[in-house]
Amino acid sequence: MNRRTLLAGSASLTVGMAVASRAAGAVPGAVPASLAIQGDGGTYKAALAKLVAYAQSELEGYGLPGMTLALSDDAGFSASLSLGTASVENGELVRPDHLFEIGSISKSITALCVHRLAARGLLDLKAPVSRYLDAASLPETPITLGQLLNHAGGLPHDAALYPDTPDGRLWCGFAPGTRFSYSNTGYMLLGLVIGAVTGRPHPEVIAREVLHPLGMHDAHAHLSLAARAEFATGYVPEREDLAAMTRIPMVRGPFLEDDFASGTVGASARDMAGYLRFVIGLGQGKGAPLLSDADAAAFLAQAMPNTQFGPGSLYASGIATVTLDDRPVLHHTGGMLAFSSSFHVDAPAGVGAFASVNARLGGYRPRQVTAYAVRLLRAAREGLPLPEAPDPLAARRIAEADRFAGTWQGSDGRTFELVREAGDGLKLVADGQEGRVEGAGKDVLATDHRDYASWPLQFDAKSNGLWWGDTLFAKGARPEVPPQSEALLPYTGLFGDGTPWFRTRLVVRGDTLWSDLFGAIVPREGGHWSARADEGATDRLWMDKMLGGRLHVLNFSGAPYRRIV
Repeated sequence: MNRRTLLAGSASLTVGMAVASRAAGAVPGAVPASLAIQGDGGTYKAALAKLVAYAQSELEGYGLPGMTLALSDDAGFSASLSLGTASVENGELVRPDHLFEIGSISKSITALCVHRLAARGLLDLKAPVSRYLDAASLPETPITLGQLLNHAGGLPHDAALYPDTPDGRLWCGFAPGTRFSYSNTGYMLLGLVIGAVTGRPHPEVIAREVLHPLGMHDAHAHLSLAARAEFATGYVPEREDLAAMTRIPMVRGPFLEDDFASGTVGASARDMAGYLRFVIGLGQGKGAPLLSDADAAAFLAQAMPNTQFGPGSLYASGIATVTLDDRPVLHHTGGMLAFSSSFHVDAPAGVGAFASVNARLGGYRPRQVTAYAVRLLRAAREGLPLPEAPDPLAARRIAEADRFAGTWQGSDGRTFELVREAGDGLKLVADGQEGRVEGAGKDVLATDHRDYASWPLQFDAKSNGLWWGDTLFAKGARPEVPPQSEALLPYTGLFGDGTPWFRTRLVVRGDTLWSDLFGAIVPREGGHWSARADEGATDRLWMDKMLGGRLHVLNFSGAPYRRIV
């Protein structure tokens, strides 16, 4: 995925090159940016200036190190925008040839490979996966390749292919084909199917069948330490145990070496410009150079309705269809250990944008950057006024801050005050110390106050209070809470394997076991537990490994995680 030179014939424009301090977590006065254009970019001159300014403001607002962007249209224009730093330690700036991990955007690339093999008769999308894989761990319920492509197989989100479960098998949380449930496991199986029918490792086949024909000649279909030097350095929060907030200290993150087909493609901005151009054509019913036009139509057909990508969204073959300004656009995001990515494509308008940040910060994805880029590009093409930039920190603003302002008393006797600040701001004051407060989801607040940063403050409509871990706070008076269930207390604690992929804390709130990852979790028939909201129990927890009267190993979807505390 390395790109060592600018695209042939490109023009280069440097913007805002005053180099500011990029110490981890610092907010610079100006983010360095450079723009490389191929083709006629005159139509987009004003739009690109607005996009550069907005992308800089988002990096500054969140305190993130760097960003790479790719832009394309269906008339031969493409551009790569490089912002900020690829390495905080040595001050190296992001370049167009730096590789970024695109995460789950890789799923569409895996899906393209599957469709190409199906077009040649090597695969049947209506056939069960068991026709191609003889793994004894497959569910007893047949799941077709097409259902795996559309996340309609009922498989768990993340489960080992040979799970440590009572029967050693994977499971279906619902009848395949009836619902949508996002599953990395399903795409891992598709990668193994590719290898089974070709006799070659699936990253090699994906590169041959998809990456190279799209002009992504330096892109990698898997992540290897041998290629690490070609990537921008990724960063993660210094304290993974604290609430993810903007402008927090960050440190160099781990580089994952793996080949799972659900998310291990690495690419540069210029690689992704070619990908975007293909997806624009795909949305217009054109399959070249990978598929026939008929196969291109089939690629996005039989899409599954879902809400994960927004109300009324659809999903087919690794790509979601969502609504942007009342117009359907193609979209996906990707999150890795130290990278966050997004793309949007408005196929009827003939424009698309990709962005990736070399950092992970909670649920942040640069989706607002790519959505705004598409709005700008299509307005420029259509001769319409350019839209104003969105609020870069809209997702962190606090809705109805006034209802949270006041003094809160905890069931454990502690007290803090939420004090109104300018705009919709709040700060938390306790024990003579102040902390910033940000929105972290609907009715959820995060703070960096030293005493309250380890859990979010979650509004509870039933009690009109704020839960912080297993402590309930109420305005004005110390709340009365039901006693903790003695039967659930042995399950409480912190569980993980020492990596950021899985780490959860379990506490008891009255008669409910609560996880900071899943919310309320409840027992199900069959001896497992699942999130209360997960009616089909696609993701399951087994809690039967006890030691000294306490849960010692929490088994999440077939992988054991030991008690840390």
